[in-house]
Amino acid sequence: MRKNKAYFNLNKTAWENVSQAGLLDAYTLIVRKKILGSLFSFCGKLQFSVFEDRLSRLQTQPHIVITGHWRSGTTYLHTLICCDPQFTFPSTDSCMNPHAFMLGSRHMKRREVKRPMDDVIVTSTSPQEDEFALMALGARSPYEGLMFPESLETALSLADIENLDERERKTWKETFRNFIKGVSLLGQGRPVVIKSPTHSCRLKAISDVFPNSRFIYMNRNPLEVFESTFRMWRSLFDLYSLGRPICDNALREIILQNRIVMEKKFAEGEALLPGRMVAHVDYQRLVDEPLQELRRIYVELNIDPEYLSSKNILYQIEKNKRYRAQGSLPPAEWQRRVLSAWSDFM
Repeated sequence: MRKNKAYFNLNKTAWENVSQAGLLDAYTLIVRKKILGSLFSFCGKLQFSVFEDRLSRLQTQPHIVITGHWRSGTTYLHTLICCDPQFTFPSTDSCMNPHAFMLGSRHMKRREVKRPMDDVIVTSTSPQEDEFALMALGARSPYEGLMFPESLETALSLADIENLDERERKTWKETFRNFIKGVSLLGQGRPVVIKSPTHSCRLKAISDVFPNSRFIYMNRNPLEVFESTFRMWRSLFDLYSLGRPICDNALREIILQNRIVMEKKFAEGEALLPGRMVAHVDYQRLVDEPLQELRRIYVELNIDPEYLSSKNILYQIEKNKRYRAQGSLPPAEWQRRVLSAWSDFM
């Protein structure tokens, strides 16, 4: 067993997906995949069969999807909007333990940890990326690359469901639909505020599953985004990797090229949507004038703005004021390459 490492709670199908990129060690194969993976698969099937009728009858208002490249400030915006009582959201517990979150795991003891990439405090009840849940439930996911770093470039292509085969696309849509509906059901049928950079490639797919979903796209200084993303992958590899590492330049090259693909796919998806379905947000403006930016977002997406007049939103803004995305820059040669390759995204 690896020391000072962590594991995702993946079901058996998810481990089969991951193992396409590399061989699993004996402990992971026997304990994590065959024993725990089979248990998680059983729990997941039981959970959704128990709630199948209620999920099929559930009707919600359009969901909100926050996306944008990694390290663009999506967590900050997600945290602020999730405080609005007209919405609900996937919690860390439901995303990291999605196989039984409707069966009572949400009553587990509240815990606090620091995110490895930026030391932001996360609790079991904090808003979280649904991508972790989708991967754990067996949908193909870019985060499979966290366990085998050499496969990261291929894994990132899985964000675009057009790159999946027909069976995998069907599984992704069913998994996404069931999980988000489950989150909404636990939230008394309220619309869900969803957040993941991976959804930048999925506007059409998400709109197919949940028509009239609204999207918020975050942007930030490209040099800061680039280097912060580099540190993010490195810290997550340190925590989750099962395979060999990749060198710094190879990782930076993957980050550089992947954003070009991501932005192109986002633009294609946005072009298919009617007006007032997508709001673009600059991270620095959000930090400087959070309430003003929130009001603009709510107006553009036709969201009820009542909460923005409450005392609680002012409290939440003050509470989260200490949050600032880290702003170190890449080496000089990479600064030149980033500014050239990402010039259209500035």
